[in-house]
Amino acid sequence: MINLKKYLPIIIGSFIILGLITFSFIYTYFIKDTIKPAPALLYNAEGKLIDTYGYPPSWKYLFGVDRFGRDVFWMVMDGAKYTLSIAIVVGLIRVIFGGLLGTFFGFMNQKLLKIIEPILNAFRFVPAVIIIFPFFEKLNYVPEAAKEKTIALQISLLIIISIPVLMNSIGDEVRAFLKNDFITSSRIIGARNGWIRRKHVIPYLRSRILLLFVQQTIQTLFLLTQLGVFKLFIGGVKVLYLDIGVDRPMSEANEWSAMIGANYIELSIDSWVIIGPSIAFVVSIFAFNLIKLGIERLIENQTGQKKKQLITNEGSYQGFNDFDFVKKEKLNEVSSIVDEESKSSGKLLTRL
Repeated sequence: MINLKKYLPIIIGSFIILGLITFSFIYTYFIKDTIKPAPALLYNAEGKLIDTYGYPPSWKYLFGVDRFGRDVFWMVMDGAKYTLSIAIVVGLIRVIFGGLLGTFFGFMNQKLLKIIEPILNAFRFVPAVIIIFPFFEKLNYVPEAAKEKTIALQISLLIIISIPVLMNSIGDEVRAFLKNDFITSSRIIGARNGWIRRKHVIPYLRSRILLLFVQQTIQTLFLLTQLGVFKLFIGGVKVLYLDIGVDRPMSEANEWSAMIGANYIELSIDSWVIIGPSIAFVVSIFAFNLIKLGIERLIENQTGQKKKQLITNEGSYQGFNDFDFVKKEKLNEVSSIVDEESKSSGKLLTRL
């Protein structure tokens, strides 16, 4: 029987993320055209005008309606598939490339390591948003024909910016792992770096890859939020006009970080405008943290079980030297023979 309690945080977190993405696609392709837009003017039962764009949150409009007449709740639902898909794809590719490069970086010669490591460490102390800011600024206003190419370049920048740090951290972990005695023994009997990498390092990192993936996905969400504050949006910008001379740059894809960044000017007018995308970010990060917590617990349980198994194995092989070859199936036979010999020797001593 599978103990579901161990996997409960992972199940809940995955259910939230997959639910948001699935509902986003359902809304875009099946529900969007059936929903009536919010009315420009609101009247009470007596026919008196009581409000106009934007409307505060209510039971009818959960996150309110902005000054452009857009229902914020449905905008958040529409943007879920873009925000979460980008974060997941970027996190996955980061881990793949960072993990592969990190396994080679861990075997690097010490002379080259002294040259390259300080360069990689510099990326830890400089915020990623500052490094990619000038590149995103140039890609922010692009023609419609180059939109797909622009999105690909922006996602590539989000991936590349964290690979040096990830490669360096994985390389440090690999170098620490290579100090184990069994790795030294493998080298003594002729094992090469390629064999050690394939048979020892990659299996060791395999249990940590999923944890790194979740961590990188969360970091991507934070980076998207920072870019949104600078009005740097994935997929480019479209300008909406409120009045003559009054315009607002908005995201074309309703991406959450862009919704926050584009609407922070509206805080002095309608302070509730960014509540919707902010709640969506909090819920998503909470779900990914649940998944992360579940993975960490599984790793701890696995290491704990291995330690218990080693202790029991050590107890089972008492009386043997370190260099004795023992078959587990014959261990009981050997112990019974030893007991019989000890009994017979005891009888001989009594006779003497």
